Amino acid sequence: MERICRSIGRDRRLKIALISWAPFYAGAEVAALRLAGGLREAGHEVLCVVGTEGELLGRLRAEGIRAEFIPTKFTDKWGWWSYRSARQQLVRVLQREQPDLVHSNDLPTHQMASDAAGRLGLPRVCHHRWIFERGAIDWFNKFGAERHLFVSQALMDQLCGQSPHLMASPCEVVYDGLPLPKCPNADDRKAAKASLGLLTDRTLVLFAGQIIERKGVADTLQAWTTLQPKWNGKADLVIVGDDLEGKGAYRTKMEALASDLACGAKFVGFQKNVPTWLTAADMVLVPSHAEPLGNATLEAMAHSRSVIGGQVGGIPEVVLAEQTGLLVPPKNPRQLATAIDRLLSDAALRERLGEAARSRCENMFSIEAHVAAVMKQYEMAIEARGAPVTA
Repeated sequence: MERICRSIGRDRRLKIALISWAPFYAGAEVAALRLAGGLREAGHEVLCVVGTEGELLGRLRAEGIRAEFIPTKFTDKWGWWSYRSARQQLVRVLQREQPDLVHSNDLPTHQMASDAAGRLGLPRVCHHRWIFERGAIDWFNKFGAERHLFVSQALMDQLCGQSPHLMASPCEVVYDGLPLPKCPNADDRKAAKASLGLLTDRTLVLFAGQIIERKGVADTLQAWTTLQPKWNGKADLVIVGDDLEGKGAYRTKMEALASDLACGAKFVGFQKNVPTWLTAADMVLVPSHAEPLGNATLEAMAHSRSVIGGQVGGIPEVVLAEQTGLLVPPKNPRQLATAIDRLLSDAALRERLGEAARSRCENMFSIEAHVAAVMKQYEMAIEARGAPVTA
């Protein structure tokens, strides 16, 4: 153990196997892509193993990050043989690559990743990014890990409260991070609005994220219809995103609701230029019903935008009420409307909150801060496993 402790340090170059099921491309997959890139920028070697031939695999390869496809399978009794075959593929890759550590990007990924890594004596880190009940937690975590990371204190408290086994394990909160864009100024915002075909003299209220029930899209539409009439013709509500999980079904439902309410919301679907929309926005809505952390919140704050977020999950750990944004109870369109009206009425408050949000991102949620925090956890996992460490 003493030799291991001496060998690990700031200048130590690790080789990490980052594994992600990635059944679709959402917050967890975005976080994996950012972490892989951040680790590489910090001088570490990264191999990503992706369990679905989809968006994440393509984006990793487009970024020049080594990535392989091995299907993610689970230990249910009906699929045991397919699980065993996929696990053995992963074992062979890990034997070939000899990583210092195996990092599961989320809890479902962890079952097969932990099993394969454990057979080779490799240290394991499991990243928790979503809410599960005790049975699922213990089943996915049946092979264990040296370290468990959580994207927020709220998520750690909730999952550990569900699972005594998890509570007894080494756990730590590690906030996600993102590459910080250039801080946009007033001219940048006008140019962004113009490039998107938006009127530059109207206030843009933006929702950008998955269009699924728990994101509060219906609440947003209902809130918009109760705003004061004076905002008619002065403010626009734009919904950026789609329903990837339901193949567009919920988005269609929300478009029908918007039509029924005659609220005038504009749905623009999935957009590859979300940073341009965030630059153009005057405020961003994240009225989620459940949110372990919230990439949409971090991205808005990184663009110096004031955020109105749901007071749920990890959002209050990111958005400091009345300091970097406003918080409202989830599933409460009336209070959401009050908060929107308040920011529409006070441009100076919007700017003050947005500037403070950007500063908070720079201090706590940069990709550099995230990588540094993850590296500390890697070091503890390697030491706990007592794995051989190369010089």
